[in-house]
Amino acid sequence: MTATPQRLWLVRLGRDGEHEPEALDQNLLNIGFSMVRDLSGAGTRDQVLDVVRQTFPDAKTAAQGNYAAQINQFVNTIAEGDLVVSPLKSLGKIGIARVTGPYRQLPDGHPARSIEWLTTDLQRDAFRQDLLYSFGAFMTVCEIRRNNALARVIAVLKTGRDPGDGVEPVVSPRRATAGVPVAEEPVAEEQLDLEQIARDQIERRISSSFVGHDFTRLIAAILTAQGYQTHVSPPGPDSGIDIVAGRGALGFEGPRLVVQVKSGDVTVDQPTLQGLLGCVQDTHADQGLLVSWSGFKSTVRKRTNDLYFRVRFWGRDEIVSALLDVYQRLPEAIRAELPLRPIWTLVAEGEPGA
Repeated sequence: MTATPQRLWLVRLGRDGEHEPEALDQNLLNIGFSMVRDLSGAGTRDQVLDVVRQTFPDAKTAAQGNYAAQINQFVNTIAEGDLVVSPLKSLGKIGIARVTGPYRQLPDGHPARSIEWLTTDLQRDAFRQDLLYSFGAFMTVCEIRRNNALARVIAVLKTGRDPGDGVEPVVSPRRATAGVPVAEEPVAEEQLDLEQIARDQIERRISSSFVGHDFTRLIAAILTAQGYQTHVSPPGPDSGIDIVAGRGALGFEGPRLVVQVKSGDVTVDQPTLQGLLGCVQDTHADQGLLVSWSGFKSTVRKRTNDLYFRVRFWGRDEIVSALLDVYQRLPEAIRAELPLRPIWTLVAEGEPGA
């Protein structure tokens, strides 16, 4: 980094990560919002609000104010040199970028900002829980101010480790009350994504309780709960096969799977993928399952579609989703190590195009 950044922002790249390819490949932040009108003449929040009202005349007044506040921050308030944190759903990682250009309108009409990625490969547990609360803000665009966040993110960029700020977290997970006017400048603590916060806590427990061969045992239990007969290789060298799984009483029925499991900080690379493909062929399995707690190199993730009918990739997000789907059918011993209970919460009012 050159000049010291002045502010830190959270910018989400679509509800399902639909704007991530553009961000990663073209170094462009695009927040969507179905906002396709030129905002170059809207230099204040009130002017942005006028454009929002013209674009979404049927939206509720509070929603119009919410959209306008976030779009105004993205277009007018974020300055060149500021840092942006973006959770990357497609990679299961957190990216940090530096803003390098002013607002401009894309050919499809959406507002965009040019960026330089400083990293796209940070695990969520590189940050302490209070910062993860802020990263869990439900808004698409908001400033992250609390608990010395900017200095700590800069430290993570330099060392890979969040030093904390020396005080107890003061963020209280909550959702903004419906109908309350949004602040002039939304900040991350106003509205939190409780689901993501819960998943962060689950991930931390898995990281601490299921290490090495125990992690393989957890994956086998999930597959068993999904209806597979499984056999787990003993600890030690496994020749690329950690679990074999099949349907039916004896596990002979398809789909028959060969599973490679990587725990800890191992990021799966192309040679590991090729080794699994070889194991699938050698064992006459139908498909392979590649499981990695620390994710996959971009060269591996890019093969998701062309290997769709041969190999599936489970990173943290897929592992937690699969676990939650079958949790009540997991062995009692595993549920004791990972005690969970469902909760109900109100869904925050959606944003158009987010």
